[in-house]
Amino acid sequence: MSKKRTKKDTSVKKEQKNRTVKRKNTQKVSSNTFIIWISVITVISLIVYSPSFTHETTNWDDDQYITNNPYLQDLSAKTLKKMFFSKERYFMGNYHPVSMLSLNIDYQIGGKDSDGKIKAWPFHFTAVMVHLFNTLLVFWLIYLLFSNFEIAVISSLLFGISTIHVESVSWVSERKDVLYTFFFLFSLVSYVKYIKSKSKKFYILSLFLFLLSLLSKGQAVSLAITIIAIDYLFNRKHLKIDVIIEKLPFLIFALLFGIDAILAQKSGNAIHDISDYELYKRIGIAGYGFSQYIIKLIAPLDLSAIYPYPDIIYRTIPTKYWLLMIPSLAIVLALFYYYKKNRQITFAIAFYTINIFLLLQLIPVGSAIMADRYAYIPSIGFFIFVALAYVNLKSRYPDSKKIIISIFVLYSIFISVMTFNRTLVWENSMTLWNDTVKKSPKAVVAWNNRGSTKDKEKDHVGAIKDFTTAIKYKPDYKHAFYNRGTAKKDLGIAKRDTMYFTDAIVDFSEAIRIDSSFSEAYHNRGITRENLADYQKFKDQFIKLLNLSIIDYDKAIELNNKKVKLNLKIKDRETVYISRGVAKGKIGELKEAIINFDLAIGINPKSASAFSNRGLANDNSGNYENAILDYNKAIKLDPKFITAYVNRGIVYRRLKKLNEAIANFDAAIALDEKKPEAYYFKGLSLLTAGKKDEGCQNLYLALKLGYSLAQSEITKFCK
Repeated sequence: MSKKRTKKDTSVKKEQKNRTVKRKNTQKVSSNTFIIWISVITVISLIVYSPSFTHETTNWDDDQYITNNPYLQDLSAKTLKKMFFSKERYFMGNYHPVSMLSLNIDYQIGGKDSDGKIKAWPFHFTAVMVHLFNTLLVFWLIYLLFSNFEIAVISSLLFGISTIHVESVSWVSERKDVLYTFFFLFSLVSYVKYIKSKSKKFYILSLFLFLLSLLSKGQAVSLAITIIAIDYLFNRKHLKIDVIIEKLPFLIFALLFGIDAILAQKSGNAIHDISDYELYKRIGIAGYGFSQYIIKLIAPLDLSAIYPYPDIIYRTIPTKYWLLMIPSLAIVLALFYYYKKNRQITFAIAFYTINIFLLLQLIPVGSAIMADRYAYIPSIGFFIFVALAYVNLKSRYPDSKKIIISIFVLYSIFISVMTFNRTLVWENSMTLWNDTVKKSPKAVVAWNNRGSTKDKEKDHVGAIKDFTTAIKYKPDYKHAFYNRGTAKKDLGIAKRDTMYFTDAIVDFSEAIRIDSSFSEAYHNRGITRENLADYQKFKDQFIKLLNLSIIDYDKAIELNNKKVKLNLKIKDRETVYISRGVAKGKIGELKEAIINFDLAIGINPKSASAFSNRGLANDNSGNYENAILDYNKAIKLDPKFITAYVNRGIVYRRLKKLNEAIANFDAAIALDEKKPEAYYFKGLSLLTAGKKDEGCQNLYLALKLGYSLAQSEITKFCK
């Protein structure tokens, strides 16, 4: 007579089945095999990312993280204190002092080249090396989790060569991504070692590494939930008191750093107003992103630095977004379906879901709907799933084993080639933004940044076209208006055409209309009005425009002072005082001008421009000795300051020190052979010294270079 099976009997059999599967998956391999495969994975990963070593930095946050980062100048206790504990600890909307420290170390290693440009290679070298370590940590973690060498090899290889990871590795500003992952994975390894050995030292190490991960990037908070998924994989009892207690420190760290991350994002204005999209639309966006990451992990086609929102003007959601909710829901349902049937598959799905959930724009952050870098850690769960499927297929279809292996090898080669080519896209700003606008034509940040790249390369016309395209797709894009204004201002200076100054003022005014606290727009509108004033024939128009420019400088200074009180960083704060000082000097208020230059020097004692301009004000006031002292300081701070050499030469000429004057003009010419003022004043000095032929020769050179004042002197002395 058969006995009726109880639920307890059924659960025991299921557990025995799970153990059987686990024993079946367990593999013992030799140390030589380990070394060979780890070497193969490392070398292949290194090859696909090797183009990064010769790359430049880009103008996508790299200028802030590298070029203008105040924390990179020295590695001192004072700097470390600012990074970790000061009110200024938030940087670019993040609290990530360990990442900042790693960038600082790279800067100390590389320093600057002969042109004063920060060397990029140490930053790229470190990023690639950390990625390789992460790849090996993925191998170690998965081998500890599944005791299966083949699953560990497949998962870590796919992680190492994945194309979607290029953004995290090749973008200097994303050091925080690879670095937090390093500590994240190391923490998980330690946690698994703790579970297996029950040694408290591994628990403490895991918690410490989690803290380092949080200090590298706030996104690490997901580890507190990931370890619960690991407990599930090892069939630990979640509701046991000791298991709950051991989670509390992790959860407390996650909560504290999660709150701090939100505050940091708000300080950097990265969090959008949640009213931008209604909740149901944000759910649609989240579902779309959940599926898209998987699609791009499988087939990394049309990867882009920016994936813009579908309709930033009317906030509509395309039909395909709702359709992609279906596979997203299917994956979530699979999680519940496999919950008791297969712990390994459930764990793989859970790992991906837990680590991608907070990045699905349910709380909108930034201006993109998704980002390749967000998939860096979540991809591990997907690669585990692929590895499990690969091993299962080989087991089920032993006769097709060679075909399955061949398909995987061909796929790995395909992914490697895609990754190598994708890495090339990140060579510099122009290659990056050319690719982005091609893939994502409505990515306004890409158009804006490409415009900035062109403007820096003196292609002002091309820059204006790109800024105009950005404005077309986002009519309230204040930065595009501001940047188009600066391009028009620069074009006006280059072409000596006041029409561009007038157009630039319109753009700056529109940027101010959109954001009345936009201090940089006030500053540049003031500069443009000052440039326009220089072309006025009538004195009243000249004075009127200069007074308007001073009003703009006053407003910019007022706004900057408010930002200082809020502990906000302001780039080149002293330059507004310099601009106001120059304008004051032009209308004859020399004492006021000197006061402004003094204020600029007070803010930045290393401002060569402030000393040079104060020298000019002292010169015009008749304080020649003070003027020379100021020019000396400016040249000491910037040995290539051509204008300071010319102006110091002019003062020496006034003092009848002709040899010193000529030496300064020669220094300016040595730095710039096409500096007409240097030839003009050198010519006058030589004439005064009785060297007519040489003096006239320099005057003719000045005239040839467009210095029209030389004509009257030539007529007077050289005919």
